[in-house]
This record gives sequence, structure tokens and C-alpha cells, in this order.
Amino acid sequence: MTTKERISLVVRILITLGLIGLLFYKLDLSQLLVRFRELRLQDTFWAFAAVGAAIVISAWKWGWILRMRKHPLPFLTLLRLYFVGLFFNNVLPTSVGGDAVRAWETTKETGEVPEAIASVVSERLIAGVALGITALLGLPFIDADPHTVQVVVAFLVVDVALVGMFLVPRVAEGIVGKTLPTRFSSLKVVVKNTVVIVRDTVRNPTLFIWILVLSVAFQICVAAVNAAIFQALGAHVSLAHCVIYTPMIFTVAMLPISISGFGVREAAYWYFFSRIGVSEGDAVATSLLFFLIVGISSLPGAPLFVFRKSRLQTA
Repeated sequence: MTTKERISLVVRILITLGLIGLLFYKLDLSQLLVRFRELRLQDTFWAFAAVGAAIVISAWKWGWILRMRKHPLPFLTLLRLYFVGLFFNNVLPTSVGGDAVRAWETTKETGEVPEAIASVVSERLIAGVALGITALLGLPFIDADPHTVQVVVAFLVVDVALVGMFLVPRVAEGIVGKTLPTRFSSLKVVVKNTVVIVRDTVRNPTLFIWILVLSVAFQICVAAVNAAIFQALGAHVSLAHCVIYTPMIFTVAMLPISISGFGVREAAYWYFFSRIGVSEGDAVATSLLFFLIVGISSLPGAPLFVFRKSRLQTA
């Protein structure tokens, strides 16, 4: 880790602690603990089930990219690799870290570094477009005011623009460089080939539309996790509102200013869901429970990673 990266990490840690401290200062912690103790188990179970469905969809759509690029992997292998990446997303200070681990593990399965890395980056880029589209799809199911419509459209434009930035060579190489394993990140040929493959993948209309549809389905599952958590807390929030607000929350949480989106994500939950009458405590509790449920769901990734590594060493 370079000096610049260390300074950036320290700044993000301080921002994270500051945001979390500010949120807890404004909240009644005792009331928050009461909300956790009163969770309805049945609704909590459905939250875990929705996470499981989202993981299955993600592994499936990622597999479609590899298959279309002539590097198919068995679904169980895809599922194992996705769990490994999800686990590292929850233990490393950035979500990119988990993608890098998943990409590196995929190179061991396919033997193709640029193709493996490009499959992960392509899946992430198309999923980025799906964030804004998913929020837009929820509007017909609520009594949306003009301001809400404007905000949703604005987030759709932002999501598409962020993905469009990949067309800028320097930005594209930076994104790929962060996903590449350290041993390859300095090889310009590998980075260039990976960028070319990603662009070819995204420009394939059939593949793009299919992955986009599955990405929207994934986002609806993620919204369903939030809807189930709200129900478990006794706060009645419709799935449609979760479909609208969840993608926007996670667009905001992608801002690289805190550790794994902590603080930023909670503040976004607070801001968006308070617009429909959800209390600050329920909004923040839902954000924390979402992170906890996804974290618990990702735990199988640890033994799957260790078992695979030990098996390779003894082979």
C-alpha cells in the first residue's frame, strides 16, 4: 500500500467514524436496541431468503457473461466464487476488494486473466445502469409527487453517466487496475486487453439486455430485503417504495468517502425513507440490519475460500 493509499484509508476511516458518531448522537440508542430485540423472526427469515435469491441471480447473470465469452463455468463454481467475493466485500475496506478476489479466483478456473477480470467488471457496470432503471420501475406503483420523479430520473442519469465514464480510457484503466490482482495491475497489456473485452461485452446488445434484466431482478430482491426488515421492525413500508429508494441509497453509498459505505448508507436510509414517514430510528436500524444480514449470508464464503486454497496446496 502506497503512502497516498494509506492517507486515503485513514481519511475514510475518520469520515466513517464521524458520520456514525453523528448519527448515533442524534438517535436514541436505547430505543434502537429495543427495536432490535422486538424483531419478528418470520419477516427476518424472509429477509435472509431474499438475500439468497439475490445471490443466486447474481451468480447466474455473471455466468451468462462468461458463457457468451466462451469461458463457461459450472453454476456451483460460480456460486462458490460469488460467495467468496461477497465475503471479502464485507471484510475488506472497499467493495472493490471483494470483486478483485472474485476476479482472481476466476482466473484460476478459466486460465484467462483478461476474460475473468472483464466478466466481473462488465457485470458491475451493467448492474450500475440497472440501479436507476429499477428505481424508475417502482414509480407507477406509488402516488409519486413531481419531486420524487425528478429525483429518480436524476439518479438514473447519474448511474448511466457513471457507467458511461468507462468509455474514457484513463477512467476505464483505473477501474480495471483496481480489480486486477496485484501481480497483474502493472501490466499495461493485461489492462488494455481487459478494457477491450469489457467494451465488447457491453456493446453486445443481446447480452447487455439479458444481463440488465437479471440485474433489475437482483435489485428488486435487494429491495425486498429492506421491505422484509421494515416489516420485522413493525414499520409498514411497501415493496414499491423500497424498489424506488434502495437503488438510490446504494448509488449514494458507492461514493468512496467511507469504509464500505458505513455512515453514508445510514444517512441515506434516514433521508430517503423519512420522506414517507419512517422514523429515523427505524431507517437506521434497517440499514444496520441489512448490513448484518448480508454479512451473515456471506459467511459461507470464508470456508469455501479456505477449503479451495488448502485443496490446491495439497494437490
